[in-house]
Amino acid sequence: MSPTLTDRFSTRLVDAIDADEIQFPGGIEDSRFTATAKATDTWIAASRHELRLNRSIAIPTETVYGLAANALNSEAVSTIFSAKGRPSDNPLIVHVSSVRMLRSLYHLPASGEEDPFLGTDDGSLESPWLRQRLLDAEEQDRRDGGTGVWPEIPHVYHDAIRKFWPGALTIVVPRPACIPLAVIGGHGSTVAVRFPSHPVARAIIAACGLPLAAPSANASGRPSPTTAAHVSHDLGGRIPLIIDGGACAVGVESTVVDAFSPTAHVEGRLSPCVLRPGGVTVEDLRSLGGAAWGERLRVYRRDFSSAELESTPTTPGMKYRHYSPTAPVYLYKGANQQKAMQEAIDGMPDAKIGVVVVKGPLTLRVPANCALHCVEDARDLAKRIFALLRALDETDHVDVILVQGVDDKNEGLAVMNRLEKAASHIVTL
Repeated sequence: MSPTLTDRFSTRLVDAIDADEIQFPGGIEDSRFTATAKATDTWIAASRHELRLNRSIAIPTETVYGLAANALNSEAVSTIFSAKGRPSDNPLIVHVSSVRMLRSLYHLPASGEEDPFLGTDDGSLESPWLRQRLLDAEEQDRRDGGTGVWPEIPHVYHDAIRKFWPGALTIVVPRPACIPLAVIGGHGSTVAVRFPSHPVARAIIAACGLPLAAPSANASGRPSPTTAAHVSHDLGGRIPLIIDGGACAVGVESTVVDAFSPTAHVEGRLSPCVLRPGGVTVEDLRSLGGAAWGERLRVYRRDFSSAELESTPTTPGMKYRHYSPTAPVYLYKGANQQKAMQEAIDGMPDAKIGVVVVKGPLTLRVPANCALHCVEDARDLAKRIFALLRALDETDHVDVILVQGVDDKNEGLAVMNRLEKAASHIVTL
């Protein structure tokens, strides 16, 4: 599908910064929410209108801004790919507003058979037949010797859901029949699912009564957007609506973990794998304990690799280059990084250079016409890196960007994963 098909909108920007307007009394089980009349009449109503027309819109999440559309409709999903210029074999993540919504997907008609369900405007799923299906599934699980708790969701994820949802964790689960193949890149039998914690995102999903497929709301290959202005820069005129929820708190995408598919098993033993590091760290996941999570958890490309995953990925961020500004990025790893960066600066006397360093002893001598940014630590770098890359590229118009790397521990693993994908050159010392 041509990426110009969505170039017909006068993109509308709607302010939804006051997240205190929304409350979720039902915890993770229930999508229902309460909101002020102002929220209901403005950004909630505008979002619901566009999403139910099967258009894609930009919404804030705690990680990055997402380009969201009805995950149950192939035509709606196609607007995401066309607006971003995204390859159609690059899978999307499905976002839900409660555990109940995820469970419900397994009881809906197969994609294309019937119109998808719509919840009520407060996010509840009031269909009597759907309520009965959920109760029947719980009872059948108990008859089969189970606990009757979330029988549709692989049990291996239950503790992770309780600890990290809503939040920056995406899990790989069996694909419900209602999810079209377009969502998963046209291949496979699993789908990646997330329950975002940002109250604006959660309320929008609940209010439209639909799970939303949503990659980052940027032009394909560009640095991910962490403000509404970033979205407008890339997608203005290509989508009808951007909901401004302020700057994203995490700053890098969610962690994607697979504890279900054959990839998550080694010699017959469950060995969960982090396919994409992100807002929930490997150390966080190991805290779940047990032999599988505590001892056998692996990280893709660090602990193992797979030609099959490279060619037919099960989740975003595995196959294509991402996060790249126009200016070439040099990433420095290892010892004496600033010494090597200084040599590069001295070797480009006529260039305008953007430099990102981590707080500590600063030995660099940066020319006056260059832009220097100092971050506090790996967590601060993770939160700010996409915004810094965009500012250096789009505002300062630098010729080249030099970035001091961090240790790949805790938040450092996710930020180095993004920087290695963004970098034109990796300098290992």
